[in-house]
Amino acid sequence: MTAPQVNAFLRRVGPDAALGQRLRSSDPVAAAELARGLGFDVTVGDLVRYKARSTTWQLSDSELEVVVAWEPNGQPYWWQFRWTED
Repeated sequence: MTAPQVNAFLRRVGPDAALGQRLRSSDPVAAAELARGLGFDVTVGDLVRYKARSTTWQLSDSELEVVVAWEPNGQPYWWQFRWTED
């Protein structure tokens, strides 16, 4: 995980309303795909770790993908609350 990649991705998405909307409506897999599509080396694990660094750093990306798969449908993710529309 490179925090600079996640931070750069968020800085890229921030000023773009369309990208912000896509990110807010994304689950972890779609958010990571969006980041990679924009040229950032961001994984599902990176996004989950960014949310809860202190408790998830020891888990591998594949372990974090399992965690995400078992979360309930409708689970809110931190990026869905960024750049909310007024």
